[in-house]
Amino acid sequence: MQPFELPDFYMPYPARLNPYLEQARAHTREWAAEMGFFEPQQGYHIWDESDLERHDYGLLCAYTHPDCDGAELDLITDWYVWVFYFDDHFLELYKRTRDMRGAREYLERLREFMPLEGIDMPEPTNPVERGLADLWPRTVPSMSLDWRRRFATTTQALLEESRWELNNIAEGRVANPIEYVEMRRKVGGAPWSANLVEHAVHAQVPARLAPTRPLRVLSDTFSDAVHLRNDIFSYEREVRQEGENANGILVMERFLEVDTQTAAEIVNDLLTSRVQQFEYTALTELPLLFAEYGVSPAEQADVSLYAKGLQDWQSGGHEWHLRSSRYMNRGSRKSAAHPLLAAFAPAGLGMSALGITPSSLGLERFARVAHQPYEQVGATPLPEIYMPFELRLNPLLKSARENVVDWTRAMGMLEPAPGFPANIWTEQDLRDFDFALCSAGLDPDATGDELDLATSWLAGARMWTTTTRRFSSRPGI
Repeated sequence: MQPFELPDFYMPYPARLNPYLEQARAHTREWAAEMGFFEPQQGYHIWDESDLERHDYGLLCAYTHPDCDGAELDLITDWYVWVFYFDDHFLELYKRTRDMRGAREYLERLREFMPLEGIDMPEPTNPVERGLADLWPRTVPSMSLDWRRRFATTTQALLEESRWELNNIAEGRVANPIEYVEMRRKVGGAPWSANLVEHAVHAQVPARLAPTRPLRVLSDTFSDAVHLRNDIFSYEREVRQEGENANGILVMERFLEVDTQTAAEIVNDLLTSRVQQFEYTALTELPLLFAEYGVSPAEQADVSLYAKGLQDWQSGGHEWHLRSSRYMNRGSRKSAAHPLLAAFAPAGLGMSALGITPSSLGLERFARVAHQPYEQVGATPLPEIYMPFELRLNPLLKSARENVVDWTRAMGMLEPAPGFPANIWTEQDLRDFDFALCSAGLDPDATGDELDLATSWLAGARMWTTTTRRFSSRPGI
């Protein structure tokens, strides 16, 4: 029995299949054998040829990179075979054995096989090192130094994710949702995949644009969606079979104290929101970015190809998850679409992403548009707060209250701000806020000057945030 029913996924793009699929399958089978992936490692079985056939990473890459030529698809497929082999190799040799020290030494040595310049590397001692030593010089020479730095960083982060997962397993610790999404975004495999998209489409993101907000949002939303989708499909394998605890569904189960089906639906809702944020950013923010930075037509084409490549990866990755034996993919709810909608849904290879359901049409967007973000909800009752320490107030509190009024008046904080008809604060507002009371409790032993200084800092910081909010809410500012 599956632990839950697969949710109704939002996937607006049809998956497309690269015509060089069979060539990539044959090539990577020979390459994996040459690298030693089918040989036992320290007495452990990692893969044999049937494992590679069943998981079908050639199909993954043919779906996620539908437009590259045969040679490029061979290279990309070899990279993904290497990554998945590394994951299973690390599981058997270090996760299952809880070998923390061995894992650290193993991962640190892999850094030596990713030089930014030249190809000087140590002699490989295992299939993972041998594969990386082969792939690196086949990949980086055609790319800029900036791309090499980014690719080396994301490759190392991908490897380090295994150590983070191992630490959590050893401690029996499940991350909270905020930490989990943040850490997966930092050390997960999707940023690495995004770098390979640049290589596959022969279009590098200009170095001056890579750190801008729209490009970071594209990368982050792509990463979140890839990781959350994988969590849904791999829950049975990772949590039930391998004892992993770095899985979004498990995180939601533990943190929200809900059943597995509810947790899966929550993760899918989050996945949907990230895909829709990706769409919004690509369609509305990239044109503004191009105008702001005076981006040349050639650079605009590169960024657009990159964004399209990330979109292809999303739809292709989803299609592969529905087909690979590596994952739980029985009973997708695409078959449960409304009969009237299902009658018009296309069929055939690569068409499952076009299954028409209310979710696939993105109808949840209406709820987001109709939401009232500032609806009055009334006062929130405060719970009893545990506080074992006795409050002590600075005896100079009374004088500090008067001194902060004099200071704010001298700084002009009680006068009307430019462009506003009334004061931001009145003297009565300031007295009601009682910043001096806060300072007197925070530092009951401060001198008079120290207490006045602390109170003035609190008043100044609060005035800054209040003024900033007022100005930012005005049209055109």
